[in-house]
Amino acid sequence: MRTEKSPFQRSRVRLGRIRYANLDPVYFDLDRYPAPFGMELLSGPPAQLNRMLAEGELDISPVSSAAYAKHYGDWLLLPDLSISCAGAVMSVLLVSRRPFDGLSEARVVLTEESATAAALLRLLFAQRGIAPEFETGKITSPQALDADAALVIGDAALRWDWGEHFPHVVDLGQMWYAQTGLPFVFAVWAVRREYAEAFPERVVRAAAALNRSKKSGEGSLEEIVPAAAARLGLDRSRCRHYYELLGYDLDPLRIKGLKAFFNGLFLQGLIRDSVELSFFEAADSAAAQVRAA
Repeated sequence: MRTEKSPFQRSRVRLGRIRYANLDPVYFDLDRYPAPFGMELLSGPPAQLNRMLAEGELDISPVSSAAYAKHYGDWLLLPDLSISCAGAVMSVLLVSRRPFDGLSEARVVLTEESATAAALLRLLFAQRGIAPEFETGKITSPQALDADAALVIGDAALRWDWGEHFPHVVDLGQMWYAQTGLPFVFAVWAVRREYAEAFPERVVRAAAALNRSKKSGEGSLEEIVPAAAARLGLDRSRCRHYYELLGYDLDPLRIKGLKAFFNGLFLQGLIRDSVELSFFEAADSAAAQVRAA
């Protein structure tokens, strides 16, 4: 039987990688050259990576913002990294047979792959006093949906023209921005607190490598877009527009948006605690390495 080595016995950082196209710019270099950075990439949907980080199967990973809210005492945020938008995002949609405000008591299917998108939708409903009947499932195509409405995310949201099949399509990024005037942060990068305390130098190197890869990817959309468009079956111009809507930084305005999201969840009773943001303590060192690269 194989025995998992403890962090003290292994030197490679186990790094999560969401397998959606939206992460291609951040992992542009790491997907091509993982070995030099001393990392082992493990891919999966957001919900799986959330669980793996919580259970110690990963050291560092992108995680749903909602998952960070649940584990904020055990995880630290890495600096300057997020998956976010300031307006429409295209890949987080509520598709519906009824108007948004008419969905009380309607059957609404929540995706099982993203805790943050589901939490955002619950929050938007709660703030308007709308009380649907939620169920959890996986929606991969318009033909697979027999409920009144569904939350569709990621590549499935991009691959289909949902407006051809449903009279109401709401982009949740746009809805949040119209309501708050703030960016919405769907995911952050987190490191387990105990790992960061034991191996801060590894976390500094990993954070610097991720930020270098992100910078490289953001400057390489001409290379990323054709491959992503072919994989998703999208027109290249639509695919490029999608990447242009996404943000990968975690600047003060995005942090303000993240805090507003957590505060809204707390006030509506959707989470138990008022969440505090805690950043990796060597964040200044990591940022210095990025600037020097």
